[in-house]
Formats: sequence, structure tokens, C-alpha cells
Amino acid sequence: MLDWNAYVREHLGALRLRPEDASEVSEELAAHLEEGYEALRAQGLPDEEALIETGLQTGSWDKLRRGVNSERRRIPLMDRVKQIWIPSLLTLFTAWTMLALLMIAGLRPLVWYTGGVRYFILYVPWLLLLPFIGAAGAYLSRRAKATGWRVYFSGAFPAVAIAIVFLLIMPFRLVVDPYVVHDFEWAGLASMTFNWVVIPGIALCFGVAFQGFWKSCGQVAS
Repeated sequence: MLDWNAYVREHLGALRLRPEDASEVSEELAAHLEEGYEALRAQGLPDEEALIETGLQTGSWDKLRRGVNSERRRIPLMDRVKQIWIPSLLTLFTAWTMLALLMIAGLRPLVWYTGGVRYFILYVPWLLLLPFIGAAGAYLSRRAKATGWRVYFSGAFPAVAIAIVFLLIMPFRLVVDPYVVHDFEWAGLASMTFNWVVIPGIALCFGVAFQGFWKSCGQVAS
């Protein structure tokens, strides 16, 4: 009996894919060809004619190989969108929309001044919501089969976005606008980073970790 996997690998040639992806493609194509071959045999075609007809159904192997390589290169991009960017943007929108709504409703932060430009500012109800928002982002990311840093990036993206804003502001204050350099205080930047990046980031990551723990418990129970 013909080894269809070997037949496909021989005619398809080398694919510019990871070994596991190339093996998956070969197995899927081999299964498809075998089904077509068996259908032709069931119609009464002799073995050799059925084999030739099955090979003709694939068309140009070179064209097929180029199509597989092109299609498979698009899949990682689609995976990144589903695993990272959609959950990240939803998490970002939800987190800062909730803060805006709480501020409109009259929420006042808790503020502690420690001298000069150093201070701590906490929007406590918002911080209490962040673990749930981070968990929701992690759930969406994991549902798209993301793992590792992708899940934490998606869940903690509101804090990551603020960190990026601070990094963009620093060159402006230090280089682009020399009139504000003398007013620049590293202690003030450190306080803002702690208030808007570190603390929210911890709250969001806690939600991500808890969602992963809850998911693991559900898998064990099932």
C-alpha cells in the first residue's frame, strides 16, 4: 500500500515552515489525497489510473508549495492579532473607560505627599476593578491559545501603554523642549511611574495570574 505521507513529502519538497507545521501540512494533504484515491478506486478505476488521477488533482506541486508557504506565513500574524492585540486593546479600553466613568461619578483619589514632587495617588475603587479587567484580558488571550508573556502582556496592557507614554514624554522634556528641562524632576517621574504603571500593573497581573490558576483548577477538576 502506498505511503501517502512519503509521497507528499517527496513531491511537495522543502517547506519554509517549522518542522511541526510542515509535518502537519504533509499529513493533512496526504489524508486528502488518500481519500481521493480511495474514492476513485471505489468507482472501479485500476490502481495505477487512480494513482495518476489523484496526482493530477493536486495540480502543480511547485505552485502548491508556494501557496502553502504564503498561507502559513500569514497565520502567525493572525495568531498575534487574536492572542495579543484584540485582548490588549479591549483591556486598555475597559480599564481607562472605567476610570473615566468613576471620575465623572465624583471619585476622589487618596493622595499622600512625601515631600517635593514625590507623592502617592490611588484611585482605590479603580484599582480593585483592575484584577478583574486583567483576568478578562487573560481569558481572551488564553482562549486564542496564547501562553506565557503574551497572556500577561494582554492582561497588563493598560499599564504597559502608560509606560510607553512616559517613555515618549521623556525625550520631549529632556531634548525637544529645552525650556522645561530645568523644571524636570526625576523623583516626580518616579512617583508618576509608581502610581500609574507599577501599582496598576501589579493589580492587572494579579488578575492574570488568578485567571490562570482558576483555569488550571478547572482542568484538574474535569
